[in-house]
Amino acid sequence: MKHVIVLAFLASVVSCSGSGTETDNPASPLKDFSSSGCKNKELDPGQQALERETDAEGLSCVEWARGTRGTLDLKLYNFSETCAETYLGKAAFNAAGTLEVSVYQDTCSVAKCGLCVFDFHYQLQGVPEGEPLALRIGAAVCESQPTTFTDELSLPIETQRSGVVCRSLDRNGLEWYARGQGSCGSANMPCGATCDGMDQEKCASGLTCTELASNDSRCLTNCVSDDDCPSGLTTCLDGVCQAAATW
Repeated sequence: MKHVIVLAFLASVVSCSGSGTETDNPASPLKDFSSSGCKNKELDPGQQALERETDAEGLSCVEWARGTRGTLDLKLYNFSETCAETYLGKAAFNAAGTLEVSVYQDTCSVAKCGLCVFDFHYQLQGVPEGEPLALRIGAAVCESQPTTFTDELSLPIETQRSGVVCRSLDRNGLEWYARGQGSCGSANMPCGATCDGMDQEKCASGLTCTELASNDSRCLTNCVSDDDCPSGLTTCLDGVCQAAATW
């Protein structure tokens, strides 16, 4: 997942569980952190996912909203990680001025239960306002293990006080999610042989089974123009709504 993205629009509210451990460090830009539970299954109260769930389903999105005095709300929708009960968060600026945010499990044990899709919410402070925000997103098995940064983004926070950018959820994470939810054939979900090993090429009404890459076909919404696609999340390309970013 090495990627670069820019642009778009959206605003949402999060209610999740799990607290970061850096929020008591005044040198850290992280004021608060929360995480949903594993979204592959029905969530318990207090572990709910971000809003806009229907529009963002099957997409990985980064949403931002500037506050005052360098504060920034950063929300990550539908990021796949190893299944775990609790994820905690970190944030720091590196020597080059890039903001690095990451998650890690609260224990160092490795569960053999595949991938889960999560939402993560970072409340940040001390973020420079007059320039684009260079951002890296990563994960670690646990706090004592090294972090692997796999996403690289540039957010136009100097010109847009709020916005959102989305790409297609990675194929492996999407397949685990679709099996858990029983949502094969729905919008932005897998179709073809990738769904439970079945040759299910049919999609729900108004959707077309579209090949995005080798062995990666998804049910995408039919469209004539961008007006037929969720605002800021997808754009009309080749007659179907596709993720506006290709990170």
